[in-house]
Amino acid sequence: MIQTVIFRLYPSKTQEKKLDEIFTIHNRMKRIGYKILFNGENNIQQKLMARCRNNPYVNTILIENNTKLDQQKTWLKKREKYMRKQHKEIEKKIKEIKEKNKRDRRLKGLYSRLSSVQNRLDHLKLKPIVFGGKRLFREKILGKISEQEFQIKRDSSFCCVGKKQGVNLNIKILDDKTLKIHTFHKDRNKKWLIIPFSVNQKQEIWFRQILIVEKYTITIVRRIIKGDLRYFAHVSYEIPKPDLKYGFKNGAIGLDFNYNFVSLCNVDKKASLKSYQEIKFGNLHLYRKDKRMDYISYKMDKVVNYCINKRKGLIIEDLSFEQNFSYNKKLNRKLSNFKKRALDLLERKCIKEGVSMRKVHPAYTSLIGKYKYLRSHNLSTHVLASYVIARRGLGFGESIPPIYKWLLSQVGGFVKPRLKKGSPYRKWSQIHDFFKYSGITSFKTSDVMRKASQMKDVLNSATSAQPDNLKAGLSNNGKIDDWNKFWNFIEITNFL
Repeated sequence: MIQTVIFRLYPSKTQEKKLDEIFTIHNRMKRIGYKILFNGENNIQQKLMARCRNNPYVNTILIENNTKLDQQKTWLKKREKYMRKQHKEIEKKIKEIKEKNKRDRRLKGLYSRLSSVQNRLDHLKLKPIVFGGKRLFREKILGKISEQEFQIKRDSSFCCVGKKQGVNLNIKILDDKTLKIHTFHKDRNKKWLIIPFSVNQKQEIWFRQILIVEKYTITIVRRIIKGDLRYFAHVSYEIPKPDLKYGFKNGAIGLDFNYNFVSLCNVDKKASLKSYQEIKFGNLHLYRKDKRMDYISYKMDKVVNYCINKRKGLIIEDLSFEQNFSYNKKLNRKLSNFKKRALDLLERKCIKEGVSMRKVHPAYTSLIGKYKYLRSHNLSTHVLASYVIARRGLGFGESIPPIYKWLLSQVGGFVKPRLKKGSPYRKWSQIHDFFKYSGITSFKTSDVMRKASQMKDVLNSATSAQPDNLKAGLSNNGKIDDWNKFWNFIEITNFL
């Protein structure tokens, strides 16, 4: 596991000038190297070496530029895949509407949207990135920040990874709490910079670990804080995984992720529900980067502390992050923050605190919780989804209740299942599709009673006279008061 420690550097005024020179040259070479790489030219390393004459820094620049370009190509593929899917969906919708009514007013808007998607798809191509970010560049164009401030923020970091298999001697931490940095000068007197840094009481243990560790990576960062220019060293190194203290002998904690909150469910070793908790997230897209990371870390600490208090391991869904669709801009940003930050942080915190983590298949957890356990527990769908996740992680299966088996036997081939015969969730998908087709979406309101009375016509299975009291268990205002009476009525009349 990677541990990162931040030390503050205290260079003298002479050293600041030399340090700023490294920032400028390194980032200038990075931009030049990226441009050469983007244009597909050969002999990139030789061209960069001719300009800065420092092979370790050139190797680092090439690694960073290749990573950036690979990320762009991956984004381009995903974007093209999403837009082609969007194009097909619009064409399908146009075809369906034209079959019903060729003069439908919606066709004009759909054709306009189809043309827009096709135009964007035709002009989709790999574009060069803006170093420093679009927001910072826009502020500079609008005159909100000066040219000097823009350059400081744009060229805000540099690092040197050194050899792939060996110790990094280009930026090295010394025993006397100083940092040895390799410069771009060939003169022996100007070849190295020795800059002192501070180590507080909490960082003392980490500082001793770094001196023992053979391999570590150091990134030098500069920031404008309260009008002053400050320098920091971000030291990353690998630490051994601690022993796991909290496992699954006494049960588990199930976790259901949502973009604005998480649901936790505590179960014992027999998979009986003991307690639950929901932890809500604020508007992550409104926070700046550092504050957003602190906020997510604080929320993930709550999840880990809940596991420690219950002395049980954590079971989460094995989520796939490939998004083939798009929400609105704010929601997309929330999901992106959640995917990239929250799960990685949670996994690292679990390892640090000795909490075991297990991942399970996420299929149909919410639907199973809704259809199977909502009647007995009367909790939210998300809490019940976390309950199903915990049960699945402990090895318990989800058998279909007899009432649903009866329903499937009556439905027959009415609803075609979307899953193959070998899938363990085939019958659950059949049940869900039939309820969706029949218009039943809620299992906690009086709407179920109204829809249940309609299902006998769809199923064509009512053989005996039905009771007159179709509002069993309901109060005068239509809400359910007596849940046992309500569900017993549904079972007796074979509506569900």
